[in-house]
Amino acid sequence: MLYTRKNTEEYNSLAEQVINYAVKSGYKDIKADFTGYDSPASLTMVNQELVLTPDFTAKRGDNKYYFELVVKNGNEDEKRKLVSKWKALESIAKMKGGDLRLFVPHGSFKYATELMQDHGIEAKLTKMNKL
Repeated sequence: MLYTRKNTEEYNSLAEQVINYAVKSGYKDIKADFTGYDSPASLTMVNQELVLTPDFTAKRGDNKYYFELVVKNGNEDEKRKLVSKWKALESIAKMKGGDLRLFVPHGSFKYATELMQDHGIEAKLTKMNKL
């Protein structure tokens, strides 16, 4: 999810669901771009002059996992940035023994699966409850 959408009541509610999922699933050292949590470390893609901050990170054992909230955005430039972010996080997660998990709110599942298929992104999808 891109930063411009994060300061909303809807985002806060969805973020709480993701954090609750991580806690119940046994993840530790949870970091979130969310009030009350340490922010995840940002990644810099020098070749694209892009700074990426994961929505959430967590560890299970020695493995690191990246969690992202999926939000539809029809803007092609924002979509390109989102795909770049997911690809980078997928690669880094694999290097650290984890994976990328996309949390998909109601109404965004088709959008997420199409982006993944069109751009060869390997991630686990988790459907979220309606708000």
